[in-house]
Parts: sequence; C-alpha cells; structure tokens
Amino acid sequence: MKPRRLPTALLFLAPNLLGFLVFTLVPVGLSLAGSFTNWSLRPAVPLHFAGWDNYARLFQDRDFYFYLYNTFYLMLALPFSIAGALLLAVLLHGRFSFARPRRAPVLAAASAAIALGSAAVLALTGSPNLAYVVGALGLIAALGIRFGPVAYRTVFYLPYFTAGAATIILWSQLYNPNFGLINQGLRHLAAFGGWHVAGPGWLTSTRSLLGFLPWPAHFNNGGFGLGAREAIMLMGVWGAVGGNNMILFLAGLANVPPELHEAAEIDGAGAWARFRHVTWPQLAPTTFFVVVISVIGGLQGGFEQARLMTFGGPAGATTTLSYYIYQQGFERLDLGYGSAIAWVLFVLVFGLTLLQWRHGARDGTD
Repeated sequence: MKPRRLPTALLFLAPNLLGFLVFTLVPVGLSLAGSFTNWSLRPAVPLHFAGWDNYARLFQDRDFYFYLYNTFYLMLALPFSIAGALLLAVLLHGRFSFARPRRAPVLAAASAAIALGSAAVLALTGSPNLAYVVGALGLIAALGIRFGPVAYRTVFYLPYFTAGAATIILWSQLYNPNFGLINQGLRHLAAFGGWHVAGPGWLTSTRSLLGFLPWPAHFNNGGFGLGAREAIMLMGVWGAVGGNNMILFLAGLANVPPELHEAAEIDGAGAWARFRHVTWPQLAPTTFFVVVISVIGGLQGGFEQARLMTFGGPAGATTTLSYYIYQQGFERLDLGYGSAIAWVLFVLVFGLTLLQWRHGARDGTD
C-alpha cells in the first residue's frame, strides 16, 4: 500500500478497530489484570492486589473439578454430532441424493394429505402432541418430494435461524417428565409392546451414563441412567447435525473431483468403498476444521442451556465452566475469582487447539 493511501485505509478501518478495542481488547485485558486481584462488585470490599491467590484457590476448589468433568462429559456428544452432520451432508449432496419422481407434485400432495389426515385422527383420539409431530414430518416429506434435497437442507438448517432462548425453552417443555412429548412418545411406543414405561426424569434427574463415578458427597450422582446431562447432549446433537457442520461438509463434498468417483466405480468399487477410499480422504481438511471448531465450542458451551433449562442443577449436574464463571462473577459478585476461572479455561482451550493442530494437520491439512 502506498503511504499516501494509509490514512484513507485507516479511516475505513477505524469503526472495526475501535469496536475491537472497546469491546474485546480492553475487557480481555481487564479480566487478566482482575484475576490477580480480589475484584468484587460488593461496594464494601476494597480492591487490592492478590497475586496468585485466585489461581491457588481454584485448584483447591472441588466444585471447579466437578464442573470441568461436566464440561468434558457434555463433549462426549461431539462425535455423534460430527458423524451425523457428515451422514446428513452425504445424503443431501447432489451426487448421492435421490432423484425426484416424475409425478412429484401429485406425490407431494398425497403425502401431505396422508400426514394431515393421520394428524387429525391422532388429535381426535387424545394425542395432540403426536399429531403435531406426524403432521410436521409429513409436510417435510411432501416438501422434499416436491422440491428435492434443497428443501431438506433448508429444513435441517432452520434451527440456526431460530432464537436460541426460544429453542431451549421449547426443549424444556419436551423434556417434562409428566406431559412432555418425549416421554409421551416413549409411553405410546411401549404400549404397543404391552409394556409400561415411566420415562426418564430428564432435566430433573441427576442420573447419568457414567453415574458410577465417585464424587464429593454434596454432589448427588443419582446412579446409572438418563438424566439432565443426557438431555442437554441430545438437544445439542439435534441442533448440530443440521447446522454449520452440515454446510461445511456439503461444501467439502462439492469440491471432491467427480472423476475420482467415476474411476473408482469403473474399477468396481461399491458405495461404501468409494466413500471410504475417495470421499473421506478428500474431506480430511474439512473434518479437521469441524473437529477443532467443535472442541472449542464444546469447552466454551453449556451456559445458555444451564441458565435457561436447569440453572446449573439438579445438584450441579449441568453446571459447566462457562456457567461457573457467570455464577462466580455475577451471582456471587466475585469477579476476580471468575476472571481466574475464565483464564484457566482459555489456557485449556488454547492448549487443546494447539495439540489438535500439531497432530491433526499431519492427517490431511499439510
């Protein structure tokens, strides 16, 4: 850039640079400095330098380790989210997706009519929630028949356009153990087999699939089963499968040279062999990026779900490090200690990201 054009360039960059300075750089610097003080929002507490006291307190804090465990436990859903997004992208990709039938408008109308009729019968028999589900699935199928994979891509990506708080509140109602749609559906399915199923307690339960792990007495594990953690994980998988990861995999699939598939097909390779030896290696850079972003999001996530669905309960079962930072900083007004937790979380995220870049880049990003 010529020197005489530098002032003009800085003038155009000024709004963005000013926003970064005011809303990112300064707050980050203040949080780092505050982590070495007794910074508190209580007016009666004078500010003074505390050195490494907050960090020493953190590593002796049993709550911190339990909430770190919760954070990693919720991240166990990431492989299912990534695999589901990849599978969905493969099914919806133009090369692999089904072709629309010749009489698509007629079949779409018939599908919609059958779905609406079934929904009406369910509503009249006292199952309005199931009626909504059957009707919605039927209409989605009709849209897919009429407009092809583009309709499904739009439908699966819709959760990213809805407000996060509204979606979380909706899922809270679905998880209600008494009248929630999920437990109602389980009861109806069990009734067909002649069984009686009460259904999990979901957001009100401290059970978990790793409930046998020992923890301090003031944390109630609840035993083995499905509980609040699994409820949040299931909701996370639902939201992630059709989200940005699906879009990234679709973009990666579009960049796979078609001649590679044609050559493999001529050599007699089946669909699985072509995916394993052609598609999957070509998607290595995309998969690496998705894994890195997903791990970062998993370590930083859990705040909205804990705040709106469970308030970190029951018995701290859904409190993650991000929500623990909020609790310490804005509920207990201890910003110094909350800042220390935030910086430990930053070091954890940064370290795991470097580890992934060091070892993952050798598998296809070099």
